[in-house]
Amino acid sequence: MNSLTAIQVLPCLGQTHLPAWTTCVALAVAAVAGGWYWRRLRRGSVPMIRRRLRRASLVIGGGVLVAAAAATGWLDPAVHQVPYIVTWAGVVLGLLVLVILSLIDAVVSIRMHQRSLDRRLVRDALRIRSAMDREGIGSRADGEADDA
Repeated sequence: MNSLTAIQVLPCLGQTHLPAWTTCVALAVAAVAGGWYWRRLRRGSVPMIRRRLRRASLVIGGGVLVAAAAATGWLDPAVHQVPYIVTWAGVVLGLLVLVILSLIDAVVSIRMHQRSLDRRLVRDALRIRSAMDREGIGSRADGEADDA
């Protein structure tokens, strides 16, 4: 292979064009998984802020999947150049939004966990204090109450 044909082949290496039926199958599987997770988020044990963030991620992720399927299976880059580029730009932008939502979800989860630990520490401290009061340990001679 001479250098001229190698140069002509290089632009084709970055293109992924799949048959449309394979992208439809992938979309169907992703839709079923997303629907299952959407319904699972309805449980009462999922806090509202976490439910909203994750459902927003599901909606945006679905849009990214549809755009990626269109770019890989339906849009021909040789025929529809501008829609092909715009679609891939939408995929990249959607992935950026998903990363930002994931970071927000992580911060929310850390805060929720910290609040849970704080409540547990206070509850345990009150239990220890009441046990000490029952046993007469640490009681003051003059009967003063703690300011804390």
